[in-house]
Amino acid sequence: MTRIKRLVAGTSALALMTAPMIAIAAPVGTAANTDITNTVSVNYQVGGVAQTQVQATDTFKVDRKVNVTVATTDAAPVAVTPGQTNAVTTFTVTNNSNATLDFLLAATNQTGGASNFNGAVNDSFDTSNIRIYVETNGTPGFQLGSDASVSTIASLASGDVATVYVVSNMTDPSTGLPADNAIATVLLTATAASGALVGAPITGAPGATAGSGGSAIAQDSAANGKNTMETVFADAAYLTYDAQYNGKHAARSDYKVTAARLSVNKYSRVISDPVGSASPRAIPGAVVEYCIVVTNASGGSTATTVAVTDQVPATMTYLPNSVYLNGAFTAPDTCAGTGGTAGTDAANYTAGTTTVSNTFTSIASTETRTLRFQATIK
Repeated sequence: MTRIKRLVAGTSALALMTAPMIAIAAPVGTAANTDITNTVSVNYQVGGVAQTQVQATDTFKVDRKVNVTVATTDAAPVAVTPGQTNAVTTFTVTNNSNATLDFLLAATNQTGGASNFNGAVNDSFDTSNIRIYVETNGTPGFQLGSDASVSTIASLASGDVATVYVVSNMTDPSTGLPADNAIATVLLTATAASGALVGAPITGAPGATAGSGGSAIAQDSAANGKNTMETVFADAAYLTYDAQYNGKHAARSDYKVTAARLSVNKYSRVISDPVGSASPRAIPGAVVEYCIVVTNASGGSTATTVAVTDQVPATMTYLPNSVYLNGAFTAPDTCAGTGGTAGTDAANYTAGTTTVSNTFTSIASTETRTLRFQATIK
């Protein structure tokens, strides 16, 4: 039977629905627990007569070489926004061992220190609700509800590769929303384990069969047994986060926050006074025009549902139907009354609180929104 058939055999329909999608590769080296037998033959003569051949045979078992590699497939920090949920970093787990193994998965926040992609910029916040998913539905990329939430990879054959997603929310449990340009570094660790096929007992011996997760594998420390299969760790170290030859491996990836870079400015100018001055003065009875300018700077994430509120001072009286939205701003202090749309008192003024307001649906990077209204000095 092929490897795929072996994995499917005896597996329930439910298990098949959530089985990891594995990149199949050639096995790495001679399979563990294989008997290697070698026979030597000696032919000879006595008195010129050929005698019966003499033979000797030697047999030993191939030991289990445990070697796993974890790597991120992200080429740069994953761009996120403050408060975003289900943000995804992507990794591969490769079984470089000469045996089918399970792997226990653990995802953690890095605690400070240099980030993965830019060592000059430190990890500065922790993500929340960190989870692990394995690619299961055959569609590249993470799909919430389709890929399986797991803590283990079961029965990863020698040479095969599984895609793993570390998914978390961009809310720091201690400080709340992260700041613009903040970086969170996450670490995925895969530990070699050996459980049993569904329905089969775990033997606890070298013959235990991978399948259900089980416990982390221990390296054999006794002298090499010629006719037994020992376990030898051959994994590499990963920076300071994982030691060499410990039956596991790790890798990191980063999230980088890009917040909306909003700024607001408010300007006023006197447009008329009751005495008809050529240069109007701010005297009682004068009409003042307010210009509010909200800008999202270059590189910022799109801001949505941007609610602007401005309470008219008690010493002034709102001028009905004076709201105008998204007129062009002209320095030093003017929101134009053209190029936008007129507001309405029903939508933009609350008489009980003397509040002028408007909610802009969105403000993208480099975009500006304006709100203009007028009031009379009492």
